[in-house]
Amino acid sequence: MTNAYDYLVIGSGIAGLVYALQVSAHGTVAIVTKSDLYDCNTDYAQGGIAAAIDAKDSFAEHIEDTFQAGAELGKRQVISEIISSGPKLIQYLIELGTDFTRVDESYDTSLENLSLTMEGGHTRRRVAYAADSTGHQIMAALIENCKANPKIDIFEHRIAIDLITQHHVKQDDGFIPGITCWGAYVLDIADNHVDVFTARKTMMATGGAAQIYSHNTNPSVATGDGMAMARLAGARLANMEFVQFHPTAFWSPDGSTFLISEAVRGEGAILRLTDGHAFMDGYHPKGNLAPRDIVSRAIDAELKKRGEKFCYLDATVVDTAKLRSHFPFINSKLQGFGIDFTKEPIPVAPAAHYFCGGVLSTIDGTTDIRNLFVAGEVACCGLHGANRLASNSLLEALVVAYRAANHPSIKDKVDFPKIPNWHLMDVFNENEWVIISHNREILGTIMQGYAGIRRSRRLLKYALSRLENIYNEINNFYQHNAVRKEVVETRNMAVVALAVVRSALMRKESRGAHFLIDYPEHNDRIYKHDTII
Repeated sequence: MTNAYDYLVIGSGIAGLVYALQVSAHGTVAIVTKSDLYDCNTDYAQGGIAAAIDAKDSFAEHIEDTFQAGAELGKRQVISEIISSGPKLIQYLIELGTDFTRVDESYDTSLENLSLTMEGGHTRRRVAYAADSTGHQIMAALIENCKANPKIDIFEHRIAIDLITQHHVKQDDGFIPGITCWGAYVLDIADNHVDVFTARKTMMATGGAAQIYSHNTNPSVATGDGMAMARLAGARLANMEFVQFHPTAFWSPDGSTFLISEAVRGEGAILRLTDGHAFMDGYHPKGNLAPRDIVSRAIDAELKKRGEKFCYLDATVVDTAKLRSHFPFINSKLQGFGIDFTKEPIPVAPAAHYFCGGVLSTIDGTTDIRNLFVAGEVACCGLHGANRLASNSLLEALVVAYRAANHPSIKDKVDFPKIPNWHLMDVFNENEWVIISHNREILGTIMQGYAGIRRSRRLLKYALSRLENIYNEINNFYQHNAVRKEVVETRNMAVVALAVVRSALMRKESRGAHFLIDYPEHNDRIYKHDTII
């Protein structure tokens, strides 16, 4: 079946929903998401959204903090434009109904009344938040507005398989030069039927890919689908070696994990070893509030030195009332594990969290492929450089999606070729799939062990060889069997994992989230540039 819309949005986080709301003024919109609307990294975002709102703060300081946290690899013009747009677009979220925490809990929703917190790498308190469930509050407001919009149709439990480009089209009447996107082939997960979704413009807002690591903070949907589809369609990827590990993911013996927001350290919590020693002052002048890459490497080094699996985050030094009021979600989750963080420390360890790289794009979300936009974690527009400054992710997704939806080309007419239906196969070899599906677990183990916080070229080369074999096995199965969600996800994870390892091998230095024990220092003379695949 063919579904014709003016705009197609793949993904349902902040980037996708903001874009959908904005472009609905110009035509019909389809939102396709592979789980339910709330199942995305935005909903998992605890800390908040950074912006220079306070009178004592300035755009210049936020720009410099972002540039320094990114190990001087970010694009200054991009950083400047995104940060200067922050306050206006946070006001936009407030007007849509986002209930940020306020200084005065009256109905005064002005920016001046927003409560601001501190996070690692920042020199000012500039993170606007909604308790410790900021992403959930933003999602609630955006979803309510999207559901109430008659121009927007929502398709849950659908996974995009491939972007529709020249690759799928018979060009009998002459070549169509370049690469153009006319929509996507979308699998209905419930009945394994593939539909055609055509659109004048397609927005890829599929989020990140931290599921390629066995220990991560992301929801199960974060399998790199957008990065892989864009790569397979011919778009370039940028800076894929810069995978940020969040320093403080909850650690438990059974592997259960969730994020302990950086804002807990912003309010005064201290990282300690299991013997009680506070160690971060020995690694960075900002101590517990150093940038994430430095804190993660410090914890990793201390744990390896001692042969331990976790350290502690001690929040008992923070006012009890503030802890419970500011972090109700974390409090509730910890209580489920029998931990009272007002009285005892929290066991934590670094976990894969955020991709600073992604599909190469402009600040307006445009890509190498005509009519294809990207925004959010799937994209690399030049803001983060080699390491993301805390709470700049929601800001980037918001600003780039808003700009993409208001790009001059958004109203352009598009000529559609004859688009074929998906070639459906009847066969699905369950016996082979059982073997192939094990590759997903193996892939996560390889990435965690060989392409994690501290890397070596020897182990990266070993990972590359293993991953190439895994990709070939998965792709061969994909080509000869009926399509299934798990097959598509595993293929995508292999594509992204290969991109990470190849990028890491291209950068013979350590910078930001990429630390190479063979080359532990920066090399600005040779490597102060982006890695492009």
